Amino acid sequence: MYSILYLMIGIVGFALLLVFDLLSLHNKNYSKYFFGISGFLMILVSSILIIVNYSHFLRIDSIYRFLGLFLAIVSLGLLVYSVFIEVGRKTYQIKNEHTLVTSGTYALTRHPGVLWMLLLYIFGAIFFQNLLAIYAALIWTFVNIVYVSIQERFIFHKIFDNYDKYRETTPMILPNIESIEKFITTKNWRRTWKTYEKCY
Repeated sequence: MYSILYLMIGIVGFALLLVFDLLSLHNKNYSKYFFGISGFLMILVSSILIIVNYSHFLRIDSIYRFLGLFLAIVSLGLLVYSVFIEVGRKTYQIKNEHTLVTSGTYALTRHPGVLWMLLLYIFGAIFFQNLLAIYAALIWTFVNIVYVSIQERFIFHKIFDNYDKYRETTPMILPNIESIEKFITTKNWRRTWKTYEKCY
């Protein structure tokens, strides 16, 4: 019973993030934060509840659990980097400035956060021996793909002038050989970090 509730809380969180995007599109500069913060918190809280209440239902060897922990930490770092650092502070400020990011992890895919979040929950599920976290990974990834598909269909082409060209040259979720080569050859990580430090 509670497992379904926890999964639904996460789904509602994604819906609130979509409302945040729509309000940003229409320059609702203050009300959008209520929905954006609420969306993130609902996903976070539901994740914590799943970990606390449904861990240790699987039996996984310690070596695989700690490998899962390491990969989950890497996935979390990539998620934070893609969603918050690469897109920059200006995306989340009160009067946001929309800048299309096509380098770094956004050269790999148009929505790297979807991939990192899936890997975070899968590897986290291995460490916590949590079967419900695997279900959450699959269900929330599906919802996340629907979410970013709506972004592309109704939002991004309105705020980014070159988004159609970006769609033609970069895969949506899963990297391909060309996007991996582009990621390796075009990214200046040191310059990106310096730019981030200047923003903050």
